[in-house]
Amino acid sequence: MLEIKLEKKELPFAMAEEIKNLRTGISFSGENLKTILFTSCTPNEGKSTIALETVRSFAELGKKALYIDCDLRKSIFNSRVVEGKPKYGLTHFLTGQCKLENIIYRNVDKEDDIHFDLIPAGPVSNSPTELVASDKFKDTLKKLRDEYDIIIIDTPPLASVGDAAIIGAMVDGSILVVEAGNADYRLVQKVRDKLATSGSRILGVVLNKVDKSNKSYGYYKRGYGYGYGYGYGYGYGHSEQ
Repeated sequence: MLEIKLEKKELPFAMAEEIKNLRTGISFSGENLKTILFTSCTPNEGKSTIALETVRSFAELGKKALYIDCDLRKSIFNSRVVEGKPKYGLTHFLTGQCKLENIIYRNVDKEDDIHFDLIPAGPVSNSPTELVASDKFKDTLKKLRDEYDIIIIDTPPLASVGDAAIIGAMVDGSILVVEAGNADYRLVQKVRDKLATSGSRILGVVLNKVDKSNKSYGYYKRGYGYGYGYGYGYGYGHSEQ
């Protein structure tokens, strides 16, 4: 297996603790949850960062963890690689250009000795929806589910394209990332309903970029705001909540 290294954000202590809380929430959301989809309403809500930090957090517990970049339209994965260069990605595999083992890379950080596996999206596809809706992708996800303890799947924003809803029907649960102070609640409800209609079990919401000085967030006042602009509030339960 080829090794690469992703950039590692030095998270403030409080933010790192909230990621651990998210990990715990996922772990206690039900039995045998292995494949978890992350999506958002719109771009730039911090979804990919949260997804990567979550898979890293599971790896810290010694779990065999895998991150799959399923944004076949506008992936930012390569911009986060600091060592190594992925040759193949998901689009290569789904179009028959390589084998599955050719697209699985291991993120190795010798400083903290925390390892997890990754599947990059690969080059932009002209037919991304057809690829993620294919039997080949579905069968591959089932195979990987048997090999890993946890699989975090990063998908495009659902308000823009329907890829997340398609994949949502294949996974054990979904998490919606919402940017605090910048999300229209009607749009959030619309995206939630799309996930629910797909048959996906909605595990909860991550409220991202919380300004802790803003008292209007009420329940979410324990969220944290830093120079990074990240903060987490979350709620687990059914989509009606």
